[in-house]
Amino acid sequence: MAHVSNKRHLRNITIPKTWPISRKKYYWIIRPSTNGYKFEYSMPILLWLRDYLKIVKNKKEAKYLLRNEKVLVNNKKIKDLGYSVGLFDVISIKDLNKNYRVVMSNNLKLKLIEIPEQEKDLKIIKIVRKNLVKGGKIQVTGIDGRNFIIDDKDIKTGDSILFNTKENKIEKIIKMNKGNLIYIFYGAKVSTIGRLENIKIFRKPFGHTRFIEYINMDNNKKEETIFDYSVVIGEDKPLITVR
Repeated sequence: MAHVSNKRHLRNITIPKTWPISRKKYYWIIRPSTNGYKFEYSMPILLWLRDYLKIVKNKKEAKYLLRNEKVLVNNKKIKDLGYSVGLFDVISIKDLNKNYRVVMSNNLKLKLIEIPEQEKDLKIIKIVRKNLVKGGKIQVTGIDGRNFIIDDKDIKTGDSILFNTKENKIEKIIKMNKGNLIYIFYGAKVSTIGRLENIKIFRKPFGHTRFIEYINMDNNKKEETIFDYSVVIGEDKPLITVR
């Protein structure tokens, strides 16, 4: 009986459609390490280096770059070739003096965009979970699996954190409020930037679904998307480059 996956690899036919790589080139593909990201929103560093940027030919060359800190992810040394690099993460390639941010293309594929040097330390993280912990503190979890202890008790799921990866500190909390800018990273309106107008809730017997109404910044038309497909990226202007 054929296996569709194993502990360290995925069958080529099972990889997410968002991965910008050929399904035909390899039978087995390295499995992403678990670090909080959904498979659709991230891809292993090996595939970014070998199959997307094409700066290495094989695992050995990729290991060399990582081991010698010639490639960093969010200013951090990475050892695992399966390390998931996902939405808004920054890949820095020292020998090329280039920095790339992970975003979504308008055809629903992960892609890298080159960003200026002054942005390489910054990452926006969407809050997906909020809990009360010991001492009355608020703990929030980001879309990438990071946990933060926050003093702001009014923070909500859907808000974002502008995080400095070099100094390991929160620079700003961005609220999912009317008038602020959102970036859509999944669904039919992927890669759109819009100005938030309203959040609608459709209640059902078993849970509810939230939708966002926004003004598309490209055509000035009113549109809507599922709440979970959007992330707030700024107030008057985006705090990071996203496309």
